[in-house]
Amino acid sequence: MRNSDQNDSPRRAQRPRIAAAVLQIFIVCLLALGRLAAPASAQDIPKYEVTGFRDARFGMSEQEVRALVVKTLGAKPADITSAANPVEGTNVLTVRLASLDPAPGPAQVAYIFGYSSKRLIQVNVIWGDEKPKDATDPNAMITAGTRLERYFAGFAWRKDTTRAGIPVGDNTVVLFSGEDEKKGAVRLIVDGVKYQVQREGNQTTSPEPKGPPKLIINYIADRENPDVAKIDKGKF
Repeated sequence: MRNSDQNDSPRRAQRPRIAAAVLQIFIVCLLALGRLAAPASAQDIPKYEVTGFRDARFGMSEQEVRALVVKTLGAKPADITSAANPVEGTNVLTVRLASLDPAPGPAQVAYIFGYSSKRLIQVNVIWGDEKPKDATDPNAMITAGTRLERYFAGFAWRKDTTRAGIPVGDNTVVLFSGEDEKKGAVRLIVDGVKYQVQREGNQTTSPEPKGPPKLIINYIADRENPDVAKIDKGKF
């Protein structure tokens, strides 16, 4: 899906330093481009298969997902909205939650249903889109991102597809991305942060973020051929 920015081609970076905008505290990103911490014995690492988010599995209908989020996430009808994406021809079911571990504050889970199949093809979990009722430590978002990065790095992925600590925008860093042995992919992104990075012996610092940090996980069913509206080649 295009809204996951999965087609970005990041440049090689050396250990970007990330900071929450308010505190201006720099945190060393644990992993450099393409280098992941793994257990000593690769044979003991379980393989990760991207099948959806929790009990919501790719291929489910919108009605099935609606019933599931009420049951498993405790969402109320007022917490659930549905809207069409006119560009991609998909439908997005968004569930708003007061909290969702491990990140602080409210969260949103967006379930995306394909243009042709009308079935679940992607799930985006987002923290930081809504302002919490009580002030939260901006650095807590970075801490949660680090915990999630370590979690995903603890699995085996398709060879040479994992990346971590990659700046992809002025205030955006991919904390982790990986592809499974089938068609699925996961991407963990932190946005709204200030970071420093070394390139060719020169240190550069990103601009000041315009807002608080945001943490995003994309679970993608088909990384190569997403079920979105397209114009066939040769028609124009």
